[in-house]
Amino acid sequence: MTKIKKKILLILKLPPPLTGATLMNGYVNNSLLIRENFDTKTIAIHYSKSVEDLGGFSFFKLLQIFKTYIKLKYQLVFFRPQIVYFQISPLGFAFIRDLLFVTIIKFFNKTIVYHIHGKGIKEAAQKKLWKILYQFAFKNEKVICLSNSLTKDIEDVYLGKPYIVPNAVLFNLKNIPLKKENEVVEILFLSNLFIAKGILVFIDSLEELMKRNISFKASIVGSEADINKKTINELLKKKGLQNLVFYLGPKYNEEKWNIYLKSDIFVFPTLNDIWGLVVLEAMQAGLPVIASKDGAIPEIIDDGETGFLIEKGNVHQLATKIELLIKDKEQRESMGINGRKKYIDLYNLDKFENNMTNVFNQIKKVENV
Repeated sequence: MTKIKKKILLILKLPPPLTGATLMNGYVNNSLLIRENFDTKTIAIHYSKSVEDLGGFSFFKLLQIFKTYIKLKYQLVFFRPQIVYFQISPLGFAFIRDLLFVTIIKFFNKTIVYHIHGKGIKEAAQKKLWKILYQFAFKNEKVICLSNSLTKDIEDVYLGKPYIVPNAVLFNLKNIPLKKENEVVEILFLSNLFIAKGILVFIDSLEELMKRNISFKASIVGSEADINKKTINELLKKKGLQNLVFYLGPKYNEEKWNIYLKSDIFVFPTLNDIWGLVVLEAMQAGLPVIASKDGAIPEIIDDGETGFLIEKGNVHQLATKIELLIKDKEQRESMGINGRKKYIDLYNLDKFENNMTNVFNQIKKVENV
């Protein structure tokens, strides 16, 4: 007797633009394992055309909301899923927008599985109206969080026990080639150029290293966002770093991995982050990582073993940790080896797909079709 597959409707914000959340949604959408185990259909959403469009209002976004509303009602009526998987936006207008879709799904009495790729709910829920809206959205539904520490963000508005599914990145580097030792240690910052990703903190820490007479070179890789190429180069010149630090623009695929492999230290001094997929990429490439204590990062980086954790915005602390690794090649290499092993054990894409499949299997069927 052929087993009837559980039906899952995937509501996914997909690239463009390429962000951590849209990348993870793409992995879910393209997972052969999930599609082998479940009958799935996807409603793909593209609210923004580029990183620069994120957060703003436009008639294009309004049109996308209307199209998604129509597609959702169609699939609920004709596909009749048991589960609706939804990467809900946790804050502001984006949450209110998503609440429209949530209300429709609840009306059809479907089980919603929220995958939360943001934070700030606990703080927002201090206001009574927002707390009521969050409680309405989460009531009787299922929630996936990225780490145990992030479950605290929803503890005031969600009574259930969240599932934990860590993020992952594709295993691109099966082997690490023996790399040529750099004449001076090379430091890498790789992220879209949002101030919240800590780019200014990074540059200020390099200025402090220069004033300490520490030898280094550094690369900045990422798409223009809050800060553009002109501003970066002007800032580097103003600080006297123009011959030490180079903005290389966005890099993808082989070019990106080559930059990881030629670097010695990866730095991610984010001011507001839930995960940081670039941290996993750097670990895969065998780099020690220095990153902020924010979101799930303290669970990803073992302080003193795979890298260092710093307080958000602490330029002096960041400069000191970079200096320590510049001067200690043996520690750099051992941290890189430890980080790569942890990536392979916990954060590869096969692990993520298995975790997601297990979550969907654990959720009980709520209606017969």
